[in-house]
Amino acid sequence: MALAKSGITGQAQGTPPEAWQMMLTKVFGTGLGTGYFPTAQGTFGSALFVMLWAWLAPRSKSWQLLLVVLINLVSIPLSDWGERLWGPDPGRITIDEFAGQAVTLLAIPRINLFWCIVAFMLFRFFDVFKLPFLRDHVEPLPDGFGVTLDDTIAGGLAAVVILILRLVINRKQ
Repeated sequence: MALAKSGITGQAQGTPPEAWQMMLTKVFGTGLGTGYFPTAQGTFGSALFVMLWAWLAPRSKSWQLLLVVLINLVSIPLSDWGERLWGPDPGRITIDEFAGQAVTLLAIPRINLFWCIVAFMLFRFFDVFKLPFLRDHVEPLPDGFGVTLDDTIAGGLAAVVILILRLVINRKQ
């Protein structure tokens, strides 16, 4: 495993996004502004999303799943526009953290402090310590797909660990 990229924002690439795309990217692509933090943008983006999820997530797992799919779908164009504004996989884009963290949070049995912290820590672990496959084959995908999918997969890996933990805990009870 290798460490994730730094949060440095590079040179814009490709056709600049239109004004409305730029505005959406600067608000939502940056994870409601967490991408503007000087360091640890991904950690702050994930933390904000966990708090928003704990406060606003629907109780129904079906509605949660729909919300997760929508966040992941929206993350792709926002990430693409962010790359056109700030360069390849820029630290300013943290909507991908929202997308991956959402996948992890699907696995928690209920919203409580313990499971929210576990979900946060596991997602951050898998997001920071990239599996070589993700770094070499997923992150380079174009048009915002690589930016989003590496976090979605990290979220899926964290979700699997949570499901295993839940099985172990339930077996002991």
